[in-house]
Amino acid sequence: ESCLTRLTYLPFLLKALSKAMLEWPLFRSSITPEPSAKTGKPTLTVRPHADVNIALSTPTGLYTPTLRAVDTHSVYGLAAQLKHLAHRGRQVPSALTPADLPRRGGTLTVSNVGAIGAGTSAMPVLVPGGGVAIVALGRARWEWDVERGDGRGERRLKIGVSWSADHRVVEGAELAAFVEAWRSW
Repeated sequence: ESCLTRLTYLPFLLKALSKAMLEWPLFRSSITPEPSAKTGKPTLTVRPHADVNIALSTPTGLYTPTLRAVDTHSVYGLAAQLKHLAHRGRQVPSALTPADLPRRGGTLTVSNVGAIGAGTSAMPVLVPGGGVAIVALGRARWEWDVERGDGRGERRLKIGVSWSADHRVVEGAELAAFVEAWRSW
């Protein structure tokens, strides 16, 4: 069974991510590679919805299919789409279609490095055309958390996340604020 289908919390993280992307339009933007006729420079386009790429490791290589308009789908709909993409990606040769891998893909990529090892963090690399940011999800683990002032704690499911962004578009402070918005959702 694919790592994506075993990762039951991914649809919830994606839904929360889409909510943060609606709050921070910069993370719904993409750089148009062709220079503008007016300025001679690439342009920045803000998209109306949260389009997210999912890094999918398959027997025939790494693909990044796009989940379009994540903000308009339910958690159950996202789970079904992830399962469908994982199934198509496992086929040899890959059954992913050009519709799954559009030329104008997502503006943000999610990679699940924790599902394939014991890693809790990673150093995600943002490839050209891969959007304005990438997040690598580490392995989720239950930890004892003592954050309350009374000294008592509780077990919480914690997951390490690592980010990288295109600094032509996103500054470090904006990325930090966006991550806090995502965490609050």
